[in-house]
Amino acid sequence: MSTTDVSAALTALEALASANATSSSGPLNTLLDGHFATAKERLLAGAPPKHVITELQAAVAKSKKEVEKGLKVWYSQLGNLGKNIEKAFPPNLAALSSAYDDPPLFSEPEAQDALDRVVLDSLGRRGLWDAVAAFEEETGLTYDPEKRRLSVELHRIVSEIESGDLASAIAWADENKAFLAGGPHPSDLPFSLHRAVFLSYRDPQKALQYARDHLFDYFPKQPVLALVTSCLYVEGAESPYANEAKPLAAMFRTDYCRLHGWAREDPLEVVVDLGSRGGALNSIEKARKVMGDRLGNVRTWHELPMEVPLPNGRQYHSVFVCPVSKEQTTEANPPKMLQCGHVIAQDSFNRMLAKGARPVKCPYCPQETTAQQAQRLYF
Repeated sequence: MSTTDVSAALTALEALASANATSSSGPLNTLLDGHFATAKERLLAGAPPKHVITELQAAVAKSKKEVEKGLKVWYSQLGNLGKNIEKAFPPNLAALSSAYDDPPLFSEPEAQDALDRVVLDSLGRRGLWDAVAAFEEETGLTYDPEKRRLSVELHRIVSEIESGDLASAIAWADENKAFLAGGPHPSDLPFSLHRAVFLSYRDPQKALQYARDHLFDYFPKQPVLALVTSCLYVEGAESPYANEAKPLAAMFRTDYCRLHGWAREDPLEVVVDLGSRGGALNSIEKARKVMGDRLGNVRTWHELPMEVPLPNGRQYHSVFVCPVSKEQTTEANPPKMLQCGHVIAQDSFNRMLAKGARPVKCPYCPQETTAQQAQRLYF
């Protein structure tokens, strides 16, 4: 269970609270006023009072059922919020925090200041400027003006991308073209942005002209020819690119943060998520109850004395074991992919090269690979 589950429950409650109705038809007062007005009009028009009263009773009974239905949804969402909070946090935070009382957590001014800055940075990354202002007033800290400018720009461009306007994102990508094209893993963002614009054209002539102006610079590293010829599909025929959407907003956010040296994800959110949905806090509490003092002071641990299964999205350190040497790969001994697609550790590959075989034959299939053809893998 993650903090996003709690946020989703709160959002659902806020939506219900801000709605104009407790039912599908409108506010209760409006419903009753409408029924009474209709009954009054019927009476003034000469309708039999008995029939009017009967119809009014039926209408009010129907509205009552609708209101009860709306309240049922309200109480359901309220119950979900409580369940999500219980799942997201350990049941006894006070007892858990007592394990860190030597000295108490964040009791030192430096530690308190560091925590405040982490929270302030998290609020700024999310663009919650009202909360930033309130937190600044409470703590006396000031959010860095340059980071504020960059965060505002990031949220503005991401919002435009999500609404279908790619002009600002393309201008940003052109301005930072050298950065995006550099490094061991050049970004696909510029091509993906132009690709999205190309696919938005309904006129093949305009699409081809846009391709000449913007897409052929990426040939042959990107599938430009296949993309361009997709506009030749007659109207009504399904192009292979028609439903292939790219997560442009996420791609832009990643590259923007990389350019400015920011973590791709909010560090505070990652830590809280690992402690709640990742189960680290609950695992520590359970181990303390079972092992007691034998675990020693939690503050002296260099690593957790128990395994904590992490969500897939939070597993940052992938492990690869070489099938030849049976050793885990490291930065000094990274995995190498051979021409055939099989992967072994670099040390194993070098030992095979040292035997004089040029090129090296894969230990699992007949295909051979030279030293230049072997590629390092990044998980």
